[in-house]
Amino acid sequence: MVIESIPKAVGMGFAVLVSLLVVVLLVRGKFNRRIGLVLLVASTLMGFLVFAPMLPNQFQVLLLGKTKQLGVPVPLAGAVLFLFVAVTFVLGRSFCGYACPIGAVQELVYRLPGKKLILHNKKITLAFRLASLAAFLVLTLVFALGMLNYLGVHDFFHLDFTWYFFVFLAILVLAAFLYRPFCRLVCPYGTILSLAAIKGLFKLRRNDECNECGECELVCPTNEAGATDLKQECYLCHRCVEACKKNAISYGRSSRGA
Repeated sequence: MVIESIPKAVGMGFAVLVSLLVVVLLVRGKFNRRIGLVLLVASTLMGFLVFAPMLPNQFQVLLLGKTKQLGVPVPLAGAVLFLFVAVTFVLGRSFCGYACPIGAVQELVYRLPGKKLILHNKKITLAFRLASLAAFLVLTLVFALGMLNYLGVHDFFHLDFTWYFFVFLAILVLAAFLYRPFCRLVCPYGTILSLAAIKGLFKLRRNDECNECGECELVCPTNEAGATDLKQECYLCHRCVEACKKNAISYGRSSRGA
């Protein structure tokens, strides 16, 4: 389904625009989940039509040295990858939340009704992410193997019905019950962004209106809504904001909370 005639630079530009749009709307208090839904659908379609902005895949391609697959000049691809690390450090994970097709399609699937599972032990998920990143780096740099290929990212969005296609399809089935399993457990670029987000300057934070009711913590799919949580796995999904009856959660640089 991917239209090869569409330049990959279109996808990169799309990623920048969507990421910044989310931030602007959050700052102005205009963001809501309906707007988020539109952006998620658009990003998913971008994945199927352009196979971009697939920054995790582009990260892999750069490390493998298969630069012809990038579809854009190598310096531009490298600059975009670095740009979003910097953006995440300043503004949080707006790219992962709404611009990345891999994350967007998982978010859409998770919105389907049904019982959801929450991973409460953050140390285990962090260890899994770091182990996956280490495995990815060893496979790419030592053995010249692309881990994401075996997870079916390319084949799924290209609608190539290989065994790898069904691997990613199985991940999506899991995503209906467990929030963003690919992003949170195995995405190498996402792990790097999660580390940048720890010291992020702008986050969804509790303000002085908070009465510690805990409603935000009940709806957070990544268990990151606590006052002292680092927000490294906060995808700006806005569930906490909508659950809060006191308007006690706002996107900003500093507040009483985390």
